[in-house]
Amino acid sequence: MTSSATLSRRKGSEPVDLVCSHSPDVLDYTLFLSGIWLACALAISLRLLGPFFIVIPVGVCLAYAVLRQTVPPRLLAVYTAFCLFIALLSRYGLMPDSWQVHFLQEAVTRQIVPIVGFFAVAWASKAYFRRRLMSGNAFFGAPVFLFLSLVVAPAVMFQQDVQYQGASPQATIPILYGSLINNMVIAAFFIAGGIFLTNDWRRYGGILLLLGIALASPLAQFKVLAVTMIVILIGVPGRLMAAALATALTSAYAVGLNFIPQTFALDPNSGIRLAFISDALASLADTYGFGIGFGKESVRWRYEFPGFEDITFLPDTRNITHAKMLEILSTGIHNSFFQAILRTGVIGFILIVSAILVAFPPNRLPRGVRNHASTVFITIFLAMFVNPVLESPLQIVGIGFSYGYLIALRASVPALAVEPPPVEPGRTQHCACSYI
Repeated sequence: MTSSATLSRRKGSEPVDLVCSHSPDVLDYTLFLSGIWLACALAISLRLLGPFFIVIPVGVCLAYAVLRQTVPPRLLAVYTAFCLFIALLSRYGLMPDSWQVHFLQEAVTRQIVPIVGFFAVAWASKAYFRRRLMSGNAFFGAPVFLFLSLVVAPAVMFQQDVQYQGASPQATIPILYGSLINNMVIAAFFIAGGIFLTNDWRRYGGILLLLGIALASPLAQFKVLAVTMIVILIGVPGRLMAAALATALTSAYAVGLNFIPQTFALDPNSGIRLAFISDALASLADTYGFGIGFGKESVRWRYEFPGFEDITFLPDTRNITHAKMLEILSTGIHNSFFQAILRTGVIGFILIVSAILVAFPPNRLPRGVRNHASTVFITIFLAMFVNPVLESPLQIVGIGFSYGYLIALRASVPALAVEPPPVEPGRTQHCACSYI
């Protein structure tokens, strides 16, 4: 049952209808949803697009945002412009050097495209969700998104014999359900919507789906996300949980940097991640805070830990093709914030952190909407903290989609900052951003 509700944006303005629902138009379908749906359906197989990725979803998202005449996310736009400036300097060899030994001009373009892609998707997503929030149907097409992300994408990956770190294609599928790649980030967005914004079978179905994925996949990042969402559902404020998780992970890394060999002995995966970050900080010091720029490698060719066999990440350059070398130089350090500080220095780090923090959910939103937004923010932070999101087309679409929603939500606060009446059992909470 839908009740009529309106709210004025400001004194003297016309009231905004919070519940009138309108379906997406031709631009939504052709220039935005088509690209997002493609990323949901292909998952890791998005690599099949090759250079066509620049056309869809990146190009069509840019076209959509421009045609909608929406102001881009300002801080993200500044960060993207700064990265383009650093890329220009890198192309002409004007960035300082550190321990890196290889440079290819073609790698500059390869490494900057995901950053531009993130900006394009985020801008288009902001434009899309601004319209959806005002129409009262922000979660339009949720079943389609979930079907593509949770059914079609695994089928495509299985058909393509995708393997994760040597696992068989059959074992890879449940593993990747717990990854924060494009399809799973978008699926998590809609699953969280069902959990926090409904009070019927969708809530309980979302909880079961969330727990099932967390149990099926060995990846810790989704387990952390699932536990966080359950804790918020129990009653802990979402904003508080997001701040606590970000503080805890940052503090753990800060302490761990002083005990890299010991951490490696306990957990090689965590130890090598800390070694990556340590090298990034060393490069920052070597370049006097300017960063190394683009076109160079982010990780060393070989890592040595006392008492363990050497870890070789990159093969002998004499035995690899030019195309493989381009791919190797774009291997990230599994932390987007330190990846930014490695390539763009202190200024770039401040800009990307500021751009992410500005998406933090405002407190004036209704409780359910605020908690859902907090889980979306946590998803973005987790993905960026444990993965090189800004150097991977496999993640920027999902993260850009979620980031654009948070920016649109913040811009829509004057029209949404109203607490709806209590929801009867079996009914759905209806406000401008609660349709699922």
